[in-house]
Amino acid sequence: MSLESSFNVFQKTQEFADRNFFIDVADKIPIFLCSIGGHLFNSMNKCSRCDFDPDSPLYTTGDFVIEHCPLRHNNMPFYTPMSQLPDTRIHLMLRGAKGSGKSILILMFLAENTGLVHSNNADMGQGYRTMMGANSITEAGMFGSVDEDGNIAGRPIARELCGGFLGFEEFSSMSDASKKDHSLDMKNQLLTSLDNGRVNKAMRNGWVNYTTRYTIWAGTQPARFELESGLDRRFFIIDIEMTPEKEQAYKMAQHAQANMQIEERASLANLNIEIKEWIRRRQQEATGNPPTGVLFDDDVAEWINRPDVRSFEADLFRRLCIGYHMMQPNYVGGQPLIITLDDTLRGILNQSLEMRRRVMDADLELIKSTFWMKDISKSILLKEVSKMITAGDYQSAKRWVVENLEGQSWYGEYAPNVKRRGRKGITCRIGTQRLESDEEEQKWGI
Repeated sequence: MSLESSFNVFQKTQEFADRNFFIDVADKIPIFLCSIGGHLFNSMNKCSRCDFDPDSPLYTTGDFVIEHCPLRHNNMPFYTPMSQLPDTRIHLMLRGAKGSGKSILILMFLAENTGLVHSNNADMGQGYRTMMGANSITEAGMFGSVDEDGNIAGRPIARELCGGFLGFEEFSSMSDASKKDHSLDMKNQLLTSLDNGRVNKAMRNGWVNYTTRYTIWAGTQPARFELESGLDRRFFIIDIEMTPEKEQAYKMAQHAQANMQIEERASLANLNIEIKEWIRRRQQEATGNPPTGVLFDDDVAEWINRPDVRSFEADLFRRLCIGYHMMQPNYVGGQPLIITLDDTLRGILNQSLEMRRRVMDADLELIKSTFWMKDISKSILLKEVSKMITAGDYQSAKRWVVENLEGQSWYGEYAPNVKRRGRKGITCRIGTQRLESDEEEQKWGI
């Protein structure tokens, strides 16, 4: 048996975490590895068209280029559902209280030199670029601006890190910037760059226009969790619960880490190098010999079609399935990538869905409990949603109501039967349904 076929990166990474006394990561590490696989798959499918290729006939002197990119290739796309080039990057949002280990997980993969994904030779075309984002950032610093001659000024992060991994220990640095006058366009640019990679800004002196393929891994505290409508569809949620027992376990782990013997530290350094080398080899192997297509089996379709998976979340879970198969010990290119549902993948999907529901449904429960058994005008409801959930963004509140409230069995809208002039408006009813004989109930169309 070859080293490649015997090396299970999921098991090896978990072993690395266990021996380093990481706490409560067994259900989280697989999602990080699937994100790496989804990132690789995305580049295999889309990086034949590169905005930063110095050999491109579109290149002109002075353009920003990435000289040696290991992801760049000349292969045709092979995964084109609905005749489109979908994005399969899996951006991760880790929600947890202060001290719950969010940053430790991100740094385990992205920290300079020691991170399992970080490559010191990325600029020479080996491995992935990685960066821990700034604690303070502007929209221009992230996506770019133009000088008086129409040239993109500086080195915006989204362009600099194309094809790499960008980590934020606290995502609020992005959301806080979007509320400042100099960065009001941050959210819109973030939405499109996370979705399809496109950055497109029309400015007075010229255009900022390029495509980037970075993947974001970010942490946030529950009180700062502000995934406005649209961003929640771009991020995969990892929820880190904090308990007194876990806090005690963290303190004991810190003691064990500090007292680790030198022989064990050397052994862990070797394991770190093994994992980094495997990720680099898989990148090279897959890019050099991509699949010819993708086929999902019926078990995957059945899981995704379960009622607690919402329609706009289905693609996130398909990406997770693709990423999982890209990181399996045996990779075979030159033929369709068959996506099956084994017990391990089913467990990853179930655990990740449970975390997502726990986080994303918290806002839904807030509205439900606040207005239970009440009729409220839709205009007032939107103002309350804007104040309680979408950080004052009224348009995001509208989208949130459509995506989250409409379709719930306990929510309905009706036009009140009142005899007065002027616009009557819409009333929203939150709570148990009244008897069908009720005249207003009949107006609901239930």
